[in-house]
Amino acid sequence: MRTRLVVGLLMTGVALVFARCGEGEASADPRLAPAQPNPSSPLAESMRVLDAELLEFRGCLIEGESLDDARFSEYRFTELEPTDSTMLVDGFQALSMAFERHVAEFNAAPDAEKYAAVVGGCEACHMRSCPGPLERIAKRHLPDGQ
Repeated sequence: MRTRLVVGLLMTGVALVFARCGEGEASADPRLAPAQPNPSSPLAESMRVLDAELLEFRGCLIEGESLDDARFSEYRFTELEPTDSTMLVDGFQALSMAFERHVAEFNAAPDAEKYAAVVGGCEACHMRSCPGPLERIAKRHLPDGQ
């Protein structure tokens, strides 16, 4: 019993040390970029959620798994605060509405064609307003022939 208590306390101590490793000053290595370079605005957070869903659904499509239960989260991008106002370019509202339609169509009857339309909607908007994620978005396309 005493041994279990000591082991438990030791493991708790080690966990606390590791938990604190990420705190404090930024890395002294200037070559390391932050995992998420932009602050977490509501618009950025919604896109990170959608990106995770794209990855999941892409994997299902490539593996030939059913998409019957697949649903993208639905957002109204025009109502979410962006990281900065330069993202609100002319046409942002129209692109957002088109994207919402692609998501709704996928959610109603998920398939590869509608998935591709969602990815295309991401690209169309990011080409105009925020080109940073275009390389990441390009990796969400399905392989040729799918």
